[in-house]
Amino acid sequence: MRSHMSFSVAATMALLLMACSGGGNRVSSVATGTAAPAAVSLSGPITAFGSVVVNGVHYDIGTANIMVNGESATQSQLSVGQIARVHGSASAGSNTGQADRVEVDEVVIGPAAHVNATAGTLTVLGQSVMVDSNTSYGQSFMTGSLADAKDGDLLGVSGLVAADGHINATRIEREAAGHPLQIVGTVSGLDTNNHKFMINALNVNYSAATLSGFGAGAPANGDLVLVRGTTFDLTSSTLTAKQVAPGSDESNTAAAGDRVEREGLITAFRTVNDFDVAQKPVATTSSTTFVGGTVADLGLNVRVEVEGKLDSMGVLQADRVVIRKAGIVGLRGALSAVDSTKGTVTLLGVTVTVTADTRLEDDSSAHVAMFGLKDLAVGDTVLIRGYENPVGSGAVTATRLEREPPTATTALAGFYAATMAPQFKILGTLIDTTTAKFYVAGHSDGGGSGQDGASGSALTAAQFFAQAPGHVVAASGTLNGTTLQADRVLLVLGEDFDGAGVF
Repeated sequence: MRSHMSFSVAATMALLLMACSGGGNRVSSVATGTAAPAAVSLSGPITAFGSVVVNGVHYDIGTANIMVNGESATQSQLSVGQIARVHGSASAGSNTGQADRVEVDEVVIGPAAHVNATAGTLTVLGQSVMVDSNTSYGQSFMTGSLADAKDGDLLGVSGLVAADGHINATRIEREAAGHPLQIVGTVSGLDTNNHKFMINALNVNYSAATLSGFGAGAPANGDLVLVRGTTFDLTSSTLTAKQVAPGSDESNTAAAGDRVEREGLITAFRTVNDFDVAQKPVATTSSTTFVGGTVADLGLNVRVEVEGKLDSMGVLQADRVVIRKAGIVGLRGALSAVDSTKGTVTLLGVTVTVTADTRLEDDSSAHVAMFGLKDLAVGDTVLIRGYENPVGSGAVTATRLEREPPTATTALAGFYAATMAPQFKILGTLIDTTTAKFYVAGHSDGGGSGQDGASGSALTAAQFFAQAPGHVVAASGTLNGTTLQADRVLLVLGEDFDGAGVF
């Protein structure tokens, strides 16, 4: 059973740094109408089950061929947060479809190094990995955070690869001893004489490896490859490969004219009409619809979901772009209402809307695999991450909902709203700080004094109330009626609070 809310900087990061979806209930990814089912390929994090939900679309995978890390698998081996590639068919105007293939490959599997729970960073096989509120964890992570990991742990990381090659982790699992090492990445620095190449900071020695699937018989610079091996030398950052094969992406499943949905980071940005998402080209036009932002929000490493048709040159001609901006709302507490028909839950007096894009996980002792709103009941403890929608309304749209073990600790995160010190509000909830300790995360402008190794620099109450206006704050404590009696309050200043640079 996980024990939550030490309210360390790492745990607070997991509460505060919310990755929000493009907004509102999902509009179907295919044009409205009554057309017959058509081929569709999509990639993105798994957000829920009861079928499998990727990019807000429910795909029936009962007869699908499922592959995980190159091995035949069943649905029980799939997990929320894994990046899945799904090929199948969907009818126009529908949010459901039929999958014939589901493929999941963890980006990297290997021993962890340089684990820094406070900064939310680690390396695995020489790859820089960053965690944030968008990261899910396997059941062996008792606190549901990077604080459970240590150097040398064998970890499997699913995630989105950024322009500089670092991985924004969407899920981290602890792997069994002896599990093959693995990396999916782009070849650089190819040395055919010595049978070596690099994937970011990792050296790959393929002199004894089996090579398969390459037209020229061997990989070339710029190729996406999947490498497996059993030996890794940390000192030289060298993986001795046993197998090297082309990496799987949508090009393995999608053909010209197919409907494609691709979620990922913008990895190359030439113009607003010409950029790459997950290393694959995308084109927009004046008729492209933008959700959750505007064309001005596009840029390197921005997380987006692009939808459209693949042309004969392999370019995704986007008719819809969902910009997944960062959210800053977090709530932890007991549910006071659940309405599965309307798709809402209520806690701390806040109505939260759950959409098809909301990631749903059960971290309670029940561990319901096909977890959904139907499994929730009044009194259940949940952690909600999301964004205020519309801004200033006090209503929240959830990007993640996790059911957790019961706890007496209540927590809130959001923008500071002034009342009269020693009180303030978050999302309309009154926070009483009479007996609270104050801390600051991120750049403190020299305002903090003292140091709490878990919570950041200590502040006085006067320093907190002087600096809090206009900033995100988090509070944890005990709910007394409708007032949160805070024992810890955190002020968030500066981008360095989140290693992923969300703010």
